Amino acid sequence: MSEQPKRSTDRRAFLRRTAIGLGAAATSGLASGTATAQSEPDYGGWFDGVSNYEGTYDYTGQSEVTVAVGSEANGGYYGFGPAAIRVDPGTTVVWEWTGEGNSHNVVAEDGSFESELYSAPGETFEHTFESEGTYTYYCAPHQSLGMLGAVVVGGSGGLDSSQVEQPLLEASGGGDSGGGGSGGESGGGSEGSGTPISFENATFVTILALGLLSPVFFGVFLLLKQTDSAEPPAKAE
Repeated sequence: MSEQPKRSTDRRAFLRRTAIGLGAAATSGLASGTATAQSEPDYGGWFDGVSNYEGTYDYTGQSEVTVAVGSEANGGYYGFGPAAIRVDPGTTVVWEWTGEGNSHNVVAEDGSFESELYSAPGETFEHTFESEGTYTYYCAPHQSLGMLGAVVVGGSGGLDSSQVEQPLLEASGGGDSGGGGSGGESGGGSEGSGTPISFENATFVTILALGLLSPVFFGVFLLLKQTDSAEPPAKAE
């Protein structure tokens, strides 16, 4: 008769331990989420309305970081890519123009750095950040469109920077490497196999194609070729 109450007590104890465990896990998850949220800097509304702002990408541990100028954002090519990055003190940030979205520049909100206006792809501007802090910047002609950026110097945490793709920079870099080094003549040859097509070869190909369309013409062409090959070479004077 005493066995049934004992089982009920054990069941209640088991349920109580399970509830405590679940509560602890939930609390731990919330704490972890809070810590992650706290690692994102407070930009004070700087990125409000900026379409390509996803968070701060962590580039700590790198001595040089490249940011695209004229990446696709804000209804055109009016963005910095990535918009926000975190680096270590002493890191050099290189802004590279994509050639899209007309002329852009890079202007620090606090006046600590400013580039010229550029529009050609491959133009660069760089600045080395020595002191910790948050440096916000913008493109003067397109600031009102949301072409804004930020560099956080110091600290740790953020989005995985290895996931950042720069297709415009890769495309412009590939074009430069293909055209450079061997000059414009080789650039034109790269469209084909690299071997120029002579006028004689082109004529042969054209006649051969016509011959395939007309058997009679093709027979005459072969006869002419045989005559040419059988004719002895002219003697030198």
